[in-house]
Amino acid sequence: MSDSRCNACGASVDQLGRALPPPQADGFRVPNLTTDAAVVRPRVDEAGHDILMITRGREPFKGKLAFPGGFVDYGEDPEVGCLRELEEECGIKGANAKLVAVRGKPDRDPRKHIVTICYRVDVPADAQPVAGDDAATAKFYSIADLLQTPDAFAFDHFQLLQQVVDSLHCSQVSSL
Repeated sequence: MSDSRCNACGASVDQLGRALPPPQADGFRVPNLTTDAAVVRPRVDEAGHDILMITRGREPFKGKLAFPGGFVDYGEDPEVGCLRELEEECGIKGANAKLVAVRGKPDRDPRKHIVTICYRVDVPADAQPVAGDDAATAKFYSIADLLQTPDAFAFDHFQLLQQVVDSLHCSQVSSL
């Protein structure tokens, strides 16, 4: 890594040109941690499933689809953070978080190195999302329709959607 500097703050930059966070007391630089909630429910009117997505109200990726989620607070369990973010962004109380995926490619977020943990979360069958926090909209979409629109997604959330779908197939097979 070269000793390039950020024009805005003077910090050293990573290989993608983003300012590096200061080292911790032990000398290590660590990525930030986020969680994402995958809320899936059967479609009422036809075969298949719907999944809850938000439309981002802020950059990066303003106007793109993403799973409800956000940064884990210091001292917070990631599962608790996932449920908190779901309630903040969609006004829905979730429960029974189940691990789906951990994604952490250094370039998955243009702001900085962020690792995310995605959980499948149960919500009441009649839950109606209401956008809050930094979500411009929050609603359920047909998974089949979303799988046809990879360019509609923020970050690596299309690939994350594919992992959620794979996890659904695994859980259906294991429950037979």
